[in-house]
Amino acid sequence: MSAATAESGNTYLRAVADGYAADDAYQLRADWSLPKFLTVTPAGAYSYLHLAESFPHATIYRAGHVVELPRERATWLNTFAVNWQDKTRNFNDLVTAQDSPLQGVMVVHRGKVIYEEYPGMRPFDNHVWMSNAKPVASLLIAQLEEQGLVDVHKVVADYVPAAKGTAWEGIKLIDVLNMQTGLDLEEGPEQRANPSSSFARFMMAEAGLPNADGELQTHNQALLAIEKLHQPGKAFEYSSANTQMLGLIIEAVTGQRLADVIAERIWMKVGMEGDAQIGLSPQGNAIIHGLISSRLIDMAKFGMLYTPSWSEVSQTRLVSAEMLKDIQTAGQPANYLKGNIGPKLKRLFDEIPRANAYQWDAVFHDGDLYKGGMNGQGLYVSPDNDLVVAWFGNGFSSVPMERAARAVANAVESGLAQKH
Repeated sequence: MSAATAESGNTYLRAVADGYAADDAYQLRADWSLPKFLTVTPAGAYSYLHLAESFPHATIYRAGHVVELPRERATWLNTFAVNWQDKTRNFNDLVTAQDSPLQGVMVVHRGKVIYEEYPGMRPFDNHVWMSNAKPVASLLIAQLEEQGLVDVHKVVADYVPAAKGTAWEGIKLIDVLNMQTGLDLEEGPEQRANPSSSFARFMMAEAGLPNADGELQTHNQALLAIEKLHQPGKAFEYSSANTQMLGLIIEAVTGQRLADVIAERIWMKVGMEGDAQIGLSPQGNAIIHGLISSRLIDMAKFGMLYTPSWSEVSQTRLVSAEMLKDIQTAGQPANYLKGNIGPKLKRLFDEIPRANAYQWDAVFHDGDLYKGGMNGQGLYVSPDNDLVVAWFGNGFSSVPMERAARAVANAVESGLAQKH
């Protein structure tokens, strides 16, 4: 089936699972626009797999030997029932059905790939992480903190001189990490739809487009222009602007470009299968809040750094026990449901996570971690169960993958998996 004539959405993804015809690729690239990238469209799906054709980019280089994770398919996942509200889907059907928007799903348990499907992409394709990239920034900050180069209880202006005289000046790094700055930067459908909002202005500058006033700002100008809304530490107000500020702090402290920091501190130390990419704004800023692009298995390997199987992919422990404990305890539960994202995740998980912290959207009472990305990306890590669930998509399933990943972790923990 031709990609150009296939139906949009799920059928379209199945039609292009083995790659795009040349004519279709040219047309989809020509049809690309920022709104199509931010919504579920065929042009958006094409650019998710070909990020460098839509944004300038820098390469995040790998090095050393490739770690080949063993494959041992867990047959119980084929029929494992996932319940959500009044719906039930088998895990494998949820991933592979014709109506599924999922492009790739991987489950890694104790260092083995126990489930792997690519219904809408090829295993070697690089796919954009969207906001799954945010914990990369928090890991780099945590590493710098352990080295004594960063103090998360100091303020932004201590590291970024350009923040002096702006609303960012006195915000503590811990409040940036936990997305509770009190600035007028919350990200959600309402803010994206309002061209005058601070967040919309930030996004327009990121793409090199004029804002609602016709002004063409640099990415940093739009970021630093965000104003104060209320005191920090009051609510979980999700925003990619927080992560972008972390990127400026990382570059200021290391004196290196973000792509090189990620390569040297993470990508080259893990047995990744391929180089990754990171999108750049017109002024050259690496868009650390979402535009990392890699193979699915390499995103899963990043998740493994937070599990006991970290040694399967890295000779050096990159997420220390102290770092993991900080992530699991640093959030403020009282703030979680104040804002856009907390109530949404309460509905998707059918439970209230303990808190958010260090750029992770949900930290559960059992220590599990979840990070989601726009339009169907996800990374779920269960340190105690030595489990990672990673997925790419172009939309959302009738039974959310968030609920499915949590159910798989609970099944492994309870021993239910072994009974199937």
